[in-house]
Amino acid sequence: MRGTGEGHYDWDLKPNTKMTNANVEQTVAGVDGPLLSVKYKDGEKKLQVTPETVVVTYVIGNKADLKPGVKVFVAAAPKLPDGSLDVANISYGKDGMTPPM
Repeated sequence: MRGTGEGHYDWDLKPNTKMTNANVEQTVAGVDGPLLSVKYKDGEKKLQVTPETVVVTYVIGNKADLKPGVKVFVAAAPKLPDGSLDVANISYGKDGMTPPM
């Protein structure tokens, strides 16, 4: 998903949280735990990976994955005149992960 929302910015779901959308360039096992070096369009960051750190990757799913009770995340979906949404993609959790990751 290179180029999709790349960067490091505030995330509004929990106080004092950030979101970084980037590509992993290097991993290092440090004395304080794993460290990821990530690069994105306008910069790079070194991120400490803690037990609370959520790392997400996307894979193509299908409609059958969307069952009652599955939590979904839809971003930037304009509302159509009939009240439905024009949805380009839907993110959903798997294996205990719930969006927005």
